[in-house]
Amino acid sequence: MRVSRYSHPRGGCTPRRVQVVGLLAATAMLAGACGGDEASEASNKFPKLYEAAKKEGTLNLYSHVTDSEQIENVVDAFKEAYPDIDVEITNKTGSAILETFLSEKRANVNTADVIQYPGIAPFEGTFRKEKFIQPFTPSSADQFPEDSVVDGYAYPWLNYTMGAIYNTDKITDAELECLRKIKCWSDPRWKGRISGGSPGSASIQRALYQWVEKDKNLGDQWLEDYAALDPVTFNSVTPAAERVIAGEYVASFPQMSITAARAAPDGAPIGFAAQEYSVANPALIGLASKAEHPNAGKLFIEWLLSNDGQKVMIEHVATDSLNQDLKQKAPVTDEDWFDEPKKLVVPNDLEFEKHSKSITDKWNKLIGPAKE
Repeated sequence: MRVSRYSHPRGGCTPRRVQVVGLLAATAMLAGACGGDEASEASNKFPKLYEAAKKEGTLNLYSHVTDSEQIENVVDAFKEAYPDIDVEITNKTGSAILETFLSEKRANVNTADVIQYPGIAPFEGTFRKEKFIQPFTPSSADQFPEDSVVDGYAYPWLNYTMGAIYNTDKITDAELECLRKIKCWSDPRWKGRISGGSPGSASIQRALYQWVEKDKNLGDQWLEDYAALDPVTFNSVTPAAERVIAGEYVASFPQMSITAARAAPDGAPIGFAAQEYSVANPALIGLASKAEHPNAGKLFIEWLLSNDGQKVMIEHVATDSLNQDLKQKAPVTDEDWFDEPKKLVVPNDLEFEKHSKSITDKWNKLIGPAKE
């Protein structure tokens, strides 16, 4: 577990940085905006809530973002707007932060004020059923799609968008058009030339559920045809992307848009192709029940889901936003190597939970460790 305490002198400025995960690219440094005027203007958006939060003085944030610098950059921006709130961050992988949160709540340990988790089902099911989160509706609630929220409780602070990535130096125009059709992912032209993700990724599991179980144009036969291409799989999307960048494979799918968004601006030959629809995997944020600092928690949620907070998330975490009022919803726009999703589909997370084991077993039998 990583726990960090975040604070800086009132009126001070903490540099904010953008980091590319793994080996995808070098870290770029950006100067954070310093200036009391900007911080004051931001804090005035929720003045009563800020006054109440200042009396608490602290926020305990539980986050699924494992890259510490990325989540710290988000917290830095929050601190610039609300400098009287110290922030303690506990960040782990999604499954690990879920286990920590659940075990603590069931032991009546109420450390977390705010919980971030990549998935809707726990918020809609266990968290509400066992009263581990409390009702809170942020002022920006109506800016998010209905199928991405747990109304009155939790809202998407970021979105993992699924698609395909490719090496911009090695792909042909015809191959790129093929990548933009999900059914064409099983085309024989890809045999021996692609890497695949791993169903160890919850986002890929949800995407597979949508493609195999819900899309009547794809289904089991599509997955079997894809498996016949012998895609080389890795334990996460990052090494798969790195092999594409290195030119070992022309493309990788299923993949996430973030791998291209984080690497290409630094010069890596990588692009993102969106299909006729893109599977969206929202990560939600909610206010923990019995929170020791409920007003600080509400303030952070209000800020993070606002246009200002979503812009910070896009800049520093390099994932997509589901905020429908934002003009820029993705880290990269107006670039010929990055496709804007044509349509977003959010799988039914509660239904997916019932099928997650079967879809993973199916993948492993055809492609992964259990392949004969």
